[in-house]
Amino acid sequence: CFSQIVKADEGYYIWENERRIPIPITYRPVKVIEYLGEKGGFLNGAEDLFIDKNNYMYVADTRNNRILKLTLDGTTLGVFTGPTEKPLKSPKGIYVDDEGDMFIADTGNQRILHLFHDGAYIEEFTKPESDLLQENFIFDPSKVYINSTGYILVIKSQAFFSMDADNEFRGYVGATKVGFDLRRLLIRMFATDIQKVRVAKELPDSYSNFVIDDRGMIYATVINTEEDQIRKITSAGENIYREDILYGEITMSASGEKFPNFVDIAVNKKGIVSVIDQTSGKIFQYDQEGNMLTAFGGLGDQKGMFKIPSSLVEDSQGRLYVLDQEANNIQVIEPTHFINLVHEASNLYNDGMYAESRAVWEEVLKIDGKYSLAHRGIAKALLKEEKWKESMERYKLANDQKGYSEAFTQYRHSIFRSYFGWIVLAVAAVIVALFYIIQYLRRTSESVLRKHMEW
Repeated sequence: CFSQIVKADEGYYIWENERRIPIPITYRPVKVIEYLGEKGGFLNGAEDLFIDKNNYMYVADTRNNRILKLTLDGTTLGVFTGPTEKPLKSPKGIYVDDEGDMFIADTGNQRILHLFHDGAYIEEFTKPESDLLQENFIFDPSKVYINSTGYILVIKSQAFFSMDADNEFRGYVGATKVGFDLRRLLIRMFATDIQKVRVAKELPDSYSNFVIDDRGMIYATVINTEEDQIRKITSAGENIYREDILYGEITMSASGEKFPNFVDIAVNKKGIVSVIDQTSGKIFQYDQEGNMLTAFGGLGDQKGMFKIPSSLVEDSQGRLYVLDQEANNIQVIEPTHFINLVHEASNLYNDGMYAESRAVWEEVLKIDGKYSLAHRGIAKALLKEEKWKESMERYKLANDQKGYSEAFTQYRHSIFRSYFGWIVLAVAAVIVALFYIIQYLRRTSESVLRKHMEW
């Protein structure tokens, strides 16, 4: 339900999947990086960004068949095209380790290319020899990451393909689950061969991009699904992020409803998640529990809007960098004081500092008194402090029925615990009183009956 019209440079959020609620500006575009000097020239269909621990930015400049190393303001420090005998061909992904070594998803050459920080060749990883892989298996990596155990992970449709430093296949991680579908079962049983082929061509849930945090958690975006498009995957392959909800929002077009198509994800040190939707050109941001914090951007030519966004990263200062493969530029977007307060409050609560988070949420409400997430944050902090009644009032302001019910249940239990002794005494007194009343009534009835018999 789109009840508000929001400009591209303004923020909004969607509360409980119901409606857009405008909020103060959360991010402002501060710079557009286009021409990279004589050394770098212009981008051409670039598809991936990466910022290393030293705050250098790397670009997989896909159609130019190269990797660029830049400062955060866009100054070109290095141009890498791979070994002379077998140069890069349509690279779509880049990862850089703590030593500055580059691991490149060299898609056109069907390999992962490993280069020194200066571009010198080290090794390459190709399709592993394994009985577990089918003969027609195609190794065409598009995104690459190295996890904490040193394994190389690349996206392979519905899972992450894992291999070690010896080019040995180590299995799949985080395979998407295929639920029961009665329609598919009936088609397999009764449909013609042509109909079966058409159904087989329907796209399954597939990963589009991912990052791995310092704790080894995989944060990934999923396409071809109407819910759970953002997932937080443990080493055991389980999704522990909020499930069964639509991330992003549905857009309307002449052809009907269009669901989000998240193409990249960025996660900061505290677990704040930002994703970019290629369908709407918008950036959506969520907290550690999957609650939407803000949404902004859109499709267009002006600053803060995008044509075909392809990648998103965040630096140590909280600035977002958006790569646009159609506009051939990188936009730098800076957080405002308002969203910084929201992040601080969310992080404090997540770290168990409930009283401190409540104070910061109060600062958020001084800027926007109707920001529902602030009321909910205060309610949750009050709940942790066992201030049930105050928590109920805040949940009511947040229009959070589930939270209100939880606070009310705790409030009811606290009342019962507070007066439990008196309740026991009162019940005992009532029982004793009833006993004596019954005894009195019995004696009285026997006396009356006896007098009646004598008469």
